Amino acid sequence: MSQTSPANGITDPKTWRAVSRADREARAQRLQLPSGANILAVKPEPLDWIISGRIPQTLLSAVLEEEHSGSGRAEKEVSREEILDLASFATRLVKATVVSPPIGDGPEEIRLEDIPIKDRAYIFEWACRALSQAGSGSTQEDLSSTKLERFREE
Repeated sequence: MSQTSPANGITDPKTWRAVSRADREARAQRLQLPSGANILAVKPEPLDWIISGRIPQTLLSAVLEEEHSGSGRAEKEVSREEILDLASFATRLVKATVVSPPIGDGPEEIRLEDIPIKDRAYIFEWACRALSQAGSGSTQEDLSSTKLERFREE
């Protein structure tokens, strides 16, 4: 990121966006979807999603509770609001995961509604597996509630 504004030496937004886009493209993997379509997709970064608040609080709480209590906890009834939060999360995760072709409403983009549901579900499941794999092993500690609390204190 070497391009800066001559006035103040600060990187301009256009350059920063270009660097971010180049990073996503470099990390992208080719996926063949159930429909036969091929896309480029990037695995989501769990800590980025947590810190930015893009994971619904109820989902994050459930994951952290499961981590601490094991699999012996009682089933919790899911509210309508929690279902809508999860649906919104799934949509954001699919959009953020697909690098190419871009998802959107522009002339060179594909509308989310035009992607077959089985392909959307596949992309969502692939991204969730990437999130959970990133959360296993040594990274698990980084996502623990203790680590998050320490982060908030700093």
